[in-house]
Amino acid sequence: MRERDLDQLMVIEQYSFPTPWKRSMYEQDLHANSRSRFYVVSHEDTGELAAYIGSWFIHDEAHVGTIATKSEYRGRRFAEQLLAYTALQGLNEGLQYVILEVRVTNNAAIRLYERLAFSQVGLRRGYYSDTGEDALLMTCHDLGGLASRLTINEGH
Repeated sequence: MRERDLDQLMVIEQYSFPTPWKRSMYEQDLHANSRSRFYVVSHEDTGELAAYIGSWFIHDEAHVGTIATKSEYRGRRFAEQLLAYTALQGLNEGLQYVILEVRVTNNAAIRLYERLAFSQVGLRRGYYSDTGEDALLMTCHDLGGLASRLTINEGH
């Protein structure tokens, strides 16, 4: 991800989350956080931003903090590809697992994560301050298996 992606990212962010991250949060991670890893998928011909993921590589984990796909690109496996790419980068940096939180009502995301070998390992009650909704805590310890799902070439 580059700063030039932020205008398009913020549009996706606004439509994807009840309480979107502020642009300054992305800028901070891009410029001043050596542990952050933010990746995007852009349309090959138009350069339009289709999906993004943001994570932090801390100790032995990749903690996914955000992932979203623009509505017209949903169903094209971009979120899967971003998770696979994150896993590949995590393997390259010696990480052991990927961890994330997901709203208990986000059934589509939960199904995706389960299909990608994530397991539910906990519940964070009232995790989402905007709605008080609980979050499932999910992990994937098979980074190699997850990374093997990567089919998008870097740079596309």
